[in-house]
Amino acid sequence: MVNIKMKKKNIISMIISLLYLSNSLFSQSDSPEVFIIDAFVTPETPHIFKLSYFTSEEVKAKIIIDEKYTFSVSEEFVEDHSTEIDFTKYKFAEKFVPYQILSERKNGEQFESEIFELVLPYDEFIETKEGENPVSTILLGMFFYLLPSPNVLMTENDNYFSLTKELPIVTFYSSGYNYPSGNISLEYTHVYENSISNFFRLGYKHFIPIDVFEYVSPGLTGFTDFNGFNGIGAEVSLGLFKFYDVFTVFSKYRYNINPSETNQYFHEISIGLYSHFFTIDL
Repeated sequence: MVNIKMKKKNIISMIISLLYLSNSLFSQSDSPEVFIIDAFVTPETPHIFKLSYFTSEEVKAKIIIDEKYTFSVSEEFVEDHSTEIDFTKYKFAEKFVPYQILSERKNGEQFESEIFELVLPYDEFIETKEGENPVSTILLGMFFYLLPSPNVLMTENDNYFSLTKELPIVTFYSSGYNYPSGNISLEYTHVYENSISNFFRLGYKHFIPIDVFEYVSPGLTGFTDFNGFNGIGAEVSLGLFKFYDVFTVFSKYRYNINPSETNQYFHEISIGLYSHFFTIDL
């Protein structure tokens, strides 16, 4: 009876040991997790790729960019990793460039992360894209950039068609996101068949990334016709989808009011293309 109990105890101990060993082996075979903090290319020249991330354990690290450029990130075994790479002398075929992080454990095991993606500034893309005529690409880009937005202006008594063009002049960046955090812009609107036919605006809009769409952007503008009709407008834009890599199709609603005469208000609904590659970047 004692021998049977001893045998059962030994079997249970062996099972527990095997389970522990297999669990340890399985845990060791799992690749270290990579958590990206910042990964963006500065819009100003020289274009610097700034990358920072941490791993679930201490590893040495390298990065492979566009499946052909390899750079060392961490020569020591650490969890926090960061690097800055000057992209000025490198050429890329596309605006969206894949990169992958290579990790090495202390026991020599090496692992590849999932494939991440970074976005190049517009001028870098134009200069290096293969299979395109640079001149025609720039001209086409300028055409879309200067294309005015169709706009419906609605007053209490009537509706009017108008064209408006917004030009971002100062852009504020936050790290790691495809859109700026905000911008200051100038805007001109021409209204057809209305007594007040021209509006000039100066305003600020803030960009907030959202799922499904590109962004939602609340903003505030001041307007004038330079003939005594002045006011402010509160707006919200919705970035719908990317177009031609650097343009975003958006829809916008704006409510305008003259503070001195609150009965003089009007609404605007428009659709257009947004881009920010000809701005002062801060």
